[in-house]
Amino acid sequence: DRHDFTIHVLPTDQIPFSEFSQAPMKIAALLGLIELTACPYLVICSEFELVGFIDNDKHVYKILKTALVPLSKSLSHLSHRQNQDNSEYLKMVETILDSPGLYFSPHMDLTQSVQRLYGSGPDSQGSSVPVIAKCDERFLWNHYLLKSVENKMDALQFFTVVVCGFISVSQCTINNARFKYILLSRRAHKRAGVRLWTRGGDYDGNVANYIETEQIVETSTHVCSYLITRGSIPLLWKQTPNLAMKPKPALLPASDGQNLVALTAHISNELSLYWKRVTLVNLINKSGAEGSLTDLFRKITYAAKEGTLKGHGELGYEFFDFHHECRKMQWHNLSKLVGRLHTERQQQGSFQASRIGGKIDGGVLLQRGVFRVNCIDCLDRTNVVESLLCQETLKEQLRSLHVLSIEDKIVDFPQLETILKETWIENANTISLQYAGTGALKTEFTRTGKRTRWGVLMDFLNSSKRWFINNLTDGFRQDAYDLFHGKVTAQSYKVPGYVSPFEAAKAGFAKIIPLVLLVVGFSLALYSSLVPSENSLTYTVVWLGLSLISASYILIYGEDFVDRPKLSRYE
Repeated sequence: DRHDFTIHVLPTDQIPFSEFSQAPMKIAALLGLIELTACPYLVICSEFELVGFIDNDKHVYKILKTALVPLSKSLSHLSHRQNQDNSEYLKMVETILDSPGLYFSPHMDLTQSVQRLYGSGPDSQGSSVPVIAKCDERFLWNHYLLKSVENKMDALQFFTVVVCGFISVSQCTINNARFKYILLSRRAHKRAGVRLWTRGGDYDGNVANYIETEQIVETSTHVCSYLITRGSIPLLWKQTPNLAMKPKPALLPASDGQNLVALTAHISNELSLYWKRVTLVNLINKSGAEGSLTDLFRKITYAAKEGTLKGHGELGYEFFDFHHECRKMQWHNLSKLVGRLHTERQQQGSFQASRIGGKIDGGVLLQRGVFRVNCIDCLDRTNVVESLLCQETLKEQLRSLHVLSIEDKIVDFPQLETILKETWIENANTISLQYAGTGALKTEFTRTGKRTRWGVLMDFLNSSKRWFINNLTDGFRQDAYDLFHGKVTAQSYKVPGYVSPFEAAKAGFAKIIPLVLLVVGFSLALYSSLVPSENSLTYTVVWLGLSLISASYILIYGEDFVDRPKLSRYE
């Protein structure tokens, strides 16, 4: 109802089509509603593309284009300031909707792993209950958009589950055996955000950049699956942007006991969700800026293992100083980590089942543990190690299906090798774009198995782009995440004494002066050096000195000059 914004489900013959004055709008999927300053907006998917089929015949689509439709017929009730704010909120929502890696399926629950779908009860392989009503809420990306209809089952059935992350479906044939290779990464919506403004964990067990990745193999008679997770170190820490190329991670002023609470909350969730067996794989540096975080992570993990988590399950901890071990192009040292994790990986196992017509027929093997991998960003180093562990499991699964023999290696089959490399690179790039704003680093190793100086140069260029985005544009993106997931709400025009949050957050005069002096000083220094005069050298030195002093001031007080979130307070 566009007058009072209530939602009703009507039989087709009761819909007043004659009252519609506008041409019909193409809607591929309803994603939910979000209330902004002017009114609630209906969020729709208008364009999509087919990614492939999972579980035999279930379509998986990638969202290409969305639209926000105001439920109010007019915005004339807004003041000029409110109209500006409403437009800003719209840009934020559109920023998230335009992010790469949003997917939906009309007939499959993309939030659930294959093992959970096949093992969550008698209705797990077919049920009249809408997918949206039984999905894994952690990975329901449009959870907040569905708040207004979550208790209205008649309306809820018309809305679609959206996952954020990455999905790829590839066909492969080796040794006359045809199978699908599927990679599916699911991003958690809790503690969602951007690279430097969202770090660490909280007391509820949520961590930044948490992603569950599932590798699936489907043949005509079998399905195999393997899960692995990643997420920020579950302690209380930050890494506030300050114009430095790599800001130093800093522990928040919290006691060991408080960090123990945060880590315990997160790991206990992991243990309960992943069969009471979790091995933490820590890839950050042993010394330097990351050293204190490494030490505290190890200390609190063992304290939890012997204390708060004792009896909750099996918790392992494996440390591997990725940068130190792989320095000077020694990437072959990664095999040492894979070797050290071999026994644990086999004990965890993986899911495998035979099936007929898409349903389990018998021969079920279950995964009974998971690796939780992290580096500082949980992007580049993490993706390399996850790809290696998944590849080892893939070899074992294909051998058990008699697709590969004991002697066969993946490098012996160029089609499969190419699929694995390109899929994991695309996975790395998509996940990195969502969190850091750029493609991933270190993808050259995933593609070629080695590092070259050209790859190092490309990583430097990507790092420079990250610096620009993380320091100068990510405050807006963090606000967008917070608004989209309901951490903050748009201020309604109905609020008495309306005050714009954007007006209040405008840069102060003291912040603008150094920037003006830097630009003016550098410009005049350049002009003085290019236009000859009697005092050109003196003027050039003076203006250059002014610009250097301004630049030094900006770098020293860098946190005051980065793009900060305006809707939430971030320290």
